[in-house]
Amino acid sequence: MDDKLKIGFVCVWDASDITVWSGVPYHMLTHLEKQNVQVEVFSPLSKAFKSLLAPAKLYARLRGQNVTLDQFRLALSSYASQIERRMRERPVDVILSTSSIPVSLLSCRQPVLIWTDSVFHQMHGYYSGAFQKLSRAGIRRGEWQEEAALSRCTFAAYSSQWAANAAKQLTDPRKVVVLPFGASIPVNHSLRDVRNWRSSVRTASHRCELLFVGIDWERKGGAIAVETAQILNKSGISTTLNVVGCQPSGPLPDFVHVIGFLNKSTREGRSRLDELFRSADFLIMPTTAETNGIVFCEASAYGVPSIASETGGVPDYVRTGVNGVCLPPKSSPADFALTIRGILSDPARYEELALGSFREYETRLNWESSVRALVELCSRAKSG
Repeated sequence: MDDKLKIGFVCVWDASDITVWSGVPYHMLTHLEKQNVQVEVFSPLSKAFKSLLAPAKLYARLRGQNVTLDQFRLALSSYASQIERRMRERPVDVILSTSSIPVSLLSCRQPVLIWTDSVFHQMHGYYSGAFQKLSRAGIRRGEWQEEAALSRCTFAAYSSQWAANAAKQLTDPRKVVVLPFGASIPVNHSLRDVRNWRSSVRTASHRCELLFVGIDWERKGGAIAVETAQILNKSGISTTLNVVGCQPSGPLPDFVHVIGFLNKSTREGRSRLDELFRSADFLIMPTTAETNGIVFCEASAYGVPSIASETGGVPDYVRTGVNGVCLPPKSSPADFALTIRGILSDPARYEELALGSFREYETRLNWESSVRALVELCSRAKSG
C-alpha cells in the first residue's frame, strides 16, 4: 500500500511554464516532485468566467479604474468547483496553492495550505499595475477574499517576513510561517567556482560591472541604476551597466548595455544569464516596491553581492553585511555609488560579501530547503 503523502498542487496559471511569475510555480512544483510525496497537479485553472465579468471590467475602464476579476465571488466559486472536481477524480491528503485566491471558497475536508508572496491588504497603494486605481468596492472585495482564504487555510506560508507580518494581522499568527523562494535558474557550481569568479572580477578597484535585472524598468529603479553607474564613471571607476529583462525607452549612455529579455526556458537564455552573473561585480536593484526578488537568490547563487532598496520583502533576501547592502528607501544615486565605491575599495569586505552571498543561497535562498520545510508543514497539517 502506497502511504506517500498526496499533495494537490493548485496554480491558476500553467505551473509547467517557467516564464510564469518569475518561474515560482514551476520551481515549487519541480522541487515538490523530487520529495518523497505524490503530487497531483491541478493547474492551470479555467478562467471561462471572465466573459461573464466583462461588463465589470468595462465599467471600471470607463471610470479610469482597475479591477481584479479573480476576486469576484463568481471567479472564486469557479476556481473552487474546478479544484473540488479534480479532487474527486484524484484524491489527495492536502491542498497546496500558490495563491490565496483559488482556495478562498474551497469546500473540502482536507487541510489547505498556501505559499505565496503577499497579502492583498499590503499591495494596493504599494505595488504598481493592477493594484493601483482600485475602487473602494474593489478594495473591500480584495480584502474580503484574502481574509476568507486565511480563515480557510490550515497554514499560510509567505516568502518574506514582511508578508508574514501582514498576514498575522488578519489571522491566527500560529498558522503563518516564512519560507523564502529560491533561484529560478539551474545552479550546478560550487563554492570553489564562486571563489574563482569573484577573484577574477575583483582584481582591481578601478573597474566595476553592474547587473540590473527586471521587466519593470521604472518600478525596479532603472534610472537610478544608470545614474549610479554615471557617478562611478565620473569618480574614476570604469563602470558598465548590463540591463536584462526590459527595453528602456529613450537614449542611454554608452556604458549601458541593454541585453533585453532572456528566456530561462531556453539553453541560450540560461547560458547568457550564467555569463552575466559570473562576470558581474554587483547586482543593483534600487526598486521602489518588491515582494521578494527572485533575482537576489540568483545573484547570491553566483556570489554576487546585491545593492538594493530596503522595501517590502527585500531585507529577507539582501541582508546588509551578509550578502549585500540594503539602502533606505528613496536613497539617491549618489548613495548607491558611495556604497559601491566603499566596498570596491576594501577587497576583504568584497570577498566577505561574495562568499556570504553563496552561503545565503546554500542555506536559505534555495528551493530545495524551503520545499523540504513545506512538505513537513503539509505532513503536520494532515496529521492534525
